[in-house]
Amino acid sequence: MNATLLRASRDRFRRLRDELRRHQAAAYLAASAVEVAYLSNFGGEDAWLLVPARGRPTLVTDFRYAEDAAQDCPHVRAVLRADSLAAEVGRLAGRLRGPVVFNPHDLTVAERRRLSRAFRAGGPTGKGTRRAGRRPMALKAVPGLVSRMRLVKDACEVAAIRRALGVAETAYAEFLGRIRLGMTELRLAAELEYCLRRRGADGTAFPTICAVGPNASRPHARPGNRRLRADTLLLVDFGALVRGYRCDLTRMVLPSRIPARVRLAYEAVLAAQTAAIQAAGPGVKAVDVDAAARQVLTDRGYGKVFGHGTGHGIGREVHEGPSLSPKAGKQTLQPGMVVTVEPGVYLPGRFGIRIEDDVLITRNGRRVLSRLPKRLDAVRLTVRR
Repeated sequence: MNATLLRASRDRFRRLRDELRRHQAAAYLAASAVEVAYLSNFGGEDAWLLVPARGRPTLVTDFRYAEDAAQDCPHVRAVLRADSLAAEVGRLAGRLRGPVVFNPHDLTVAERRRLSRAFRAGGPTGKGTRRAGRRPMALKAVPGLVSRMRLVKDACEVAAIRRALGVAETAYAEFLGRIRLGMTELRLAAELEYCLRRRGADGTAFPTICAVGPNASRPHARPGNRRLRADTLLLVDFGALVRGYRCDLTRMVLPSRIPARVRLAYEAVLAAQTAAIQAAGPGVKAVDVDAAARQVLTDRGYGKVFGHGTGHGIGREVHEGPSLSPKAGKQTLQPGMVVTVEPGVYLPGRFGIRIEDDVLITRNGRRVLSRLPKRLDAVRLTVRR
């Protein structure tokens, strides 16, 4: 673990402890792989992390990840469990005073019941005894404690997203040279994923979308056996996973002769994306960024065929907060947030257009982190047979 990652992890622990004190909690239980990795840098699976308000955090995992824990997070105490995660955490929590808070979205009903039983067995009131001055052990659901921390990316996270973008964009340039007429959507997706791996991705950020012609009208189309022809367009939605962080990009590959209806839709989506990016900035409401894109598409006659939000946060997960949508409420953008901006037009049975970039909110405005060409004259491709 390098010094930069170590400092970032320790800072996250410090901020989480501040939150624990505000909630008068003894500890936080991170039970999702995403939160465990965010807080500690542990990259393995089958692990929970107990972060006390005071003292050293403890990672509970098993023998398979002993070496990973030592390498990924040497600043965290590692306990290799001989029993269930719940039983081991129950024993550890028995030494604490006060409630253990957790994200209710990360524990199943069964896991919560097992934890409650483990707390009764291993806590200070277990076995019929009560120690003076100690409150009974309890689980307390506090949604969003770590999720809110993750909304704003630190410099380490922004650098990680940039690395993922660098891999994805280099891979996409290679992919464009590998496209051939007659390739199926499945083959096209496989070619792009091969390029991502060749260029250094640990994996894909999400299942790659390659949608040809009318299939592009499905926002989350699944690649199938439709073949690319000289007169059909191709929608490519993809991203790279690099060291736990993801990017999310969408580009169109248009035929050399672009039909007028496709040209008009593409120009409308590009204008909508430009308007949304220009609207984004610190203190701006997320709903207003969405409204900027939606207004352009409405003015051009496409308002009824843009049915999803304009964007979302990106980081350790492909879909994080904040949401750039009409349902975003009072959420405002803050420096350090990284969001996608991806308006689209979808005409069922005909075609779909989407353009997507990753954007960092800065102190003075915004910075588009992705650099793939998107001008109409730059996305036409004459593919070889």
